[in-house]
Amino acid sequence: MSNKEDNFKEQFKQALISTAKVISEDYKLDVKKIDKDLSSKKLDFFDITNLSHKNDFIRLRAQTDSGALKKKFSNSEIFNKNLPNNPSCKSLYNLAEKIRYEVLGTKMLKGVGKNLRENYNHKIASIRKDQIKNKEDVPVNEAFEFYMLKKFFNLKLNVDSSKMLSFWEKDFNSSIDKHLDFLKKNLENQDNYGLKFSEILENMDVFNSNNDEKNKDDEKENQQENKSENNDDNQSDGKEDK
Repeated sequence: MSNKEDNFKEQFKQALISTAKVISEDYKLDVKKIDKDLSSKKLDFFDITNLSHKNDFIRLRAQTDSGALKKKFSNSEIFNKNLPNNPSCKSLYNLAEKIRYEVLGTKMLKGVGKNLRENYNHKIASIRKDQIKNKEDVPVNEAFEFYMLKKFFNLKLNVDSSKMLSFWEKDFNSSIDKHLDFLKKNLENQDNYGLKFSEILENMDVFNSNNDEKNKDDEKENQQENKSENNDDNQSDGKEDK
């Protein structure tokens, strides 16, 4: 790596650190803590030697902004207080909170909004799903992220991401759309927003049906175990009688 490239990447790193401190309004901010919060690929904030493409810089810039916004706008106690009891809902709840503080960031700083939108647009454009045939082929958290980007960031989805969302969109629309005005009005009130989203996710039919199927499977398994135990008891009793 040339000295010129080294200098550029070091300047880029220092710019990210400075921006993160300004966004979070924490000038003693430990940037390593932001690095631990980055939700996508584990990328060492201080190891930028593998940044070779424009999209790598876009991604890291957006991730750093997002981590700083989390520091500024997201209270961990409130987040945990409203966390859904259903484990299946927790990843969606986490995504909903991430979108909340990122939307607040876009309203606060145009540059932050540009970074986040540019990164999400690249993510959407890079979607290539040729083998999608039914709902089971699309993870609910991926479809939910597209739904949130469409509703809260007003981003336009491409053909593949629209197709992925389409399998889940009816479930999301029926459960969330009627609460959109309330959610958008309470973006700055984490408690109201988080509690409402937690209630919505807990009451979604898709998660209830998953739980029902799991309960049925557990019940069937228990019945099979009891039947097996009864057969063993009967065989044991028969031996004793003989």
